[in-house]
Amino acid sequence: MRALKVIIALACVMAFGSLVPDAQNAPPRGPDPFPGWNQRVADTHLDFRHYYPLDEVNSTCEMLVNRFPELLTMKEIGRSYQDRPIYCLTMCAQKTGTADSKPAMYIDANIHGNETQGTEIILVTIWYLLRNYGSEDWVTRLVDTRTFYFVPVVNVDSRYHWFAEPNNPHSLRENHRPYDDDRDGKFDEDPPNDLNGDGVITSMRKKDPNGDWVLSEDKRIMVRKKPGQQGEYRLYWSEGIDDDGDGRINEDDLGGVDLNRNFPVGWQPRYRQYGAGDYPCSEPEVRACVDFISSHNNIAGMQFYHNAARMILRPPGSSPDAGVTPRDDVRVYDLIGRRGERIIPGYKYAQTHDDLYEAFGTQIDFGYLGLGRFVFTNELWGGTGHEVDGQPGIGPEDTRDWADEFGSGRAYHDWKPFKHPALGDIEIGGWDQFATRMPPAELFIEEGFRNALFSLRHAESFAELEFVSAEATPAGNGLCRVRIAIKNKGVMPTDSSMAIQRHEDNPVEITMEGGTIAMAALADETYTRIDLQDGKTDKLKIQRIRPDDIQYAELIVKAKAGTQLKLHAHHIRAVDADTAVTMP
Repeated sequence: MRALKVIIALACVMAFGSLVPDAQNAPPRGPDPFPGWNQRVADTHLDFRHYYPLDEVNSTCEMLVNRFPELLTMKEIGRSYQDRPIYCLTMCAQKTGTADSKPAMYIDANIHGNETQGTEIILVTIWYLLRNYGSEDWVTRLVDTRTFYFVPVVNVDSRYHWFAEPNNPHSLRENHRPYDDDRDGKFDEDPPNDLNGDGVITSMRKKDPNGDWVLSEDKRIMVRKKPGQQGEYRLYWSEGIDDDGDGRINEDDLGGVDLNRNFPVGWQPRYRQYGAGDYPCSEPEVRACVDFISSHNNIAGMQFYHNAARMILRPPGSSPDAGVTPRDDVRVYDLIGRRGERIIPGYKYAQTHDDLYEAFGTQIDFGYLGLGRFVFTNELWGGTGHEVDGQPGIGPEDTRDWADEFGSGRAYHDWKPFKHPALGDIEIGGWDQFATRMPPAELFIEEGFRNALFSLRHAESFAELEFVSAEATPAGNGLCRVRIAIKNKGVMPTDSSMAIQRHEDNPVEITMEGGTIAMAALADETYTRIDLQDGKTDKLKIQRIRPDDIQYAELIVKAKAGTQLKLHAHHIRAVDADTAVTMP
């Protein structure tokens, strides 16, 4: 709870400046962990009161990498359909080990082009870790013992066009591969149009007594007519014309393939699921992510940011839990997910298939069903953020009232007459692309920091090894018997049950310096039952260690009397442990 108060206080400092002494807004900065560190952080001047176009995302990442080379590196992991670079930032304290030697948290965002604010959450997360490294003990330890991989923007083409061109709240979800939505042999020929040239795409309405919509009481918005009530308007959700002359308006928008339906686990073809692409990983953006994740076996947890529903979603998306998700894994998900509900009030922890919708070929199914990693998708903000009257459900009046109180009128456009080439006299207006999926930037700050904290607590939950005991006794002939007890003190097991099913698990390996292991065996806690390890004995291998579980082992070691024997316990997705005993 203290960390949550701290992170919200820091958000206020970033948004409004230091109105009172720094110690009242954030923890006092400790000594510089690297030369000039605190001043370098202060000089970043990051501002999360606006959303970042693609070029600004990239320049901000480059600035951070150049300013903090002790922790941050950046590399291109692939190119988009329109040949834009997709970048990954790696945060790793090199002084405590290389990036691939530590368990890693992978976080990406903006795989759907119109779901943008996850990118800002990644920037918030990086900034928070930099700001508190060396000052907050838990943050310092997190960065020293774990690696973070950040992909701020997956769908780089659509983010670029989202900010550079007029859009509505739902346009540019897919990537920019041309696609024949209406199957007329033409591609992307009938997208929404900015007819009145105001720089946004809103809605159209035409007076029609047979329409389904009527004006609200205050005349600014429309509501559906009640049974038996005469209509007043016909509503067209998106501003535009019939570009291809087929009698329909905006039926063949730009793009593409839904990148979060194109992953290689649970994929279904387009006749089963719209937007899936021609085959799994057909899209370069997806291939970049899959190749990166698959080549980094140290990734223990993953976080994906979407919008908009205010949910913390776990897998699977392609099926119910029954017969698919082992109970041990559900318990881990429940611990982390329910903690997330406390960290982010108003968010619901849920299972994707049962509580949202059925989805195939998704990130979370690739991460969990394919690789056995513990993964979450957070659906950010959404229409539920418009609740102001305390009544169940969200209607047009709720959105209007919410905009009056919080939106500063930015996302609403007054209805104005327009002469449509086909529909005649119409009116254009209503909500723009920032109205439903994204909060005003000032209101993003708290939600952004709370989501950032959730992903950090997920990383904090990784398996963590600890030697409970280690004791050496003489065994004769220059040998000694070393009995050890090793514990996983993390929330997560060293391998999920799904990883074991998929043969994606790895053993805990215990190695020794100062002596030679002649025999290795697992044991019970009294060391009366011994199970010899087959094969090589240069290291002891222990399969999956559950949370709070202790495993016992016995080694027969050859070494000189009085030698210090250094024991090292390693798992590629757990925090390592070390201890030492002396050869008697």
